[in-house]
Amino acid sequence: MGGKDYLGKVKGERSLLEKIMGYVPGYRGYKEKELRRESDRLVRMEAVNKLKAAKTAFRRTFANPSAVQKLSSDDVYRFDTFNARLERVTQRIDRAVAGYAGMFDAVKVKEDKLDSVIQHDVNVIEKAEAVKTAVEKANSIVPATDEWRTAMDALISMVEELDRLVDERTSLLRGLGGEA
Repeated sequence: MGGKDYLGKVKGERSLLEKIMGYVPGYRGYKEKELRRESDRLVRMEAVNKLKAAKTAFRRTFANPSAVQKLSSDDVYRFDTFNARLERVTQRIDRAVAGYAGMFDAVKVKEDKLDSVIQHDVNVIEKAEAVKTAVEKANSIVPATDEWRTAMDALISMVEELDRLVDERTSLLRGLGGEA
């Protein structure tokens, strides 16, 4: 199929969608909500994929039992704390409620509020990327050293900040509707 044929098909489907929107009351709003839900899912999956990559890279470093044996009890605590918090925030993002109003809700979303949610989502992805990068850097540090402990404490703080961003996102989504 040539480029022109494909473009014509897309335009034809678009005009069909526009016809449906004209005939079916409420369909435009329904479709917009579906698009918002899908974009929200894509944003969350991007953050989740970055966090899963960080988790895999971190665990790969400690797959060798001799690396774990070098850890003191405080080091093991840091290791376990980071793993647990990273897993928790990954699951929270993965299972988060989609950022859109329900199909039958008559909610008007102000554009500036929607922009703030989009910016917040960018922040979540950037923080997830920062965690992944920091894990890669920490993996190059010899475990059970002061430098490694400092890096682990920084990683734990980064994951806690990401967890706070998830909480803020929930609050933002709750405040999207109406005139508030």
